[in-house]
Amino acid sequence: MKSRFRLPVVLAALSLAAGGAVGLSATPAAAASVTCLGVTGNLNGYGADLVAWQYGPSECFGVAPSGSIWHTWSGAGSWKEMPGNGSALRFVAYFEDSVGKSVKVVTETGNYYCNYDDYATNTWGGWYGTSTDHC
Repeated sequence: MKSRFRLPVVLAALSLAAGGAVGLSATPAAAASVTCLGVTGNLNGYGADLVAWQYGPSECFGVAPSGSIWHTWSGAGSWKEMPGNGSALRFVAYFEDSVGKSVKVVTETGNYYCNYDDYATNTWGGWYGTSTDHC
């Protein structure tokens, strides 16, 4: 698992759009304006995680107060909603090997979901449920 850290809250604000649901929707959480890799977004109280991938550029992940799931990276220009119309409370884990990377979220009801990016296509898939430690 890659190491991660919480980014400090800053005073700028940018509202992120709401997304769909994975499993049961998370209830809205308190908003915090967060800047990661030079991009500011309105995320829930869990803030953002910066992940330094070994095989790809660093990436930030966070969840909006609505529960929609977002990420950004250097050069992205803005926060981008993760594919698959997911909804979560927070990110809980990050995994990587030489062929791809995956992220794991938990919903407010305690269900876990993963999304996988295949390095060959550089495409994130949809969210899928998991009950294991790894995606």
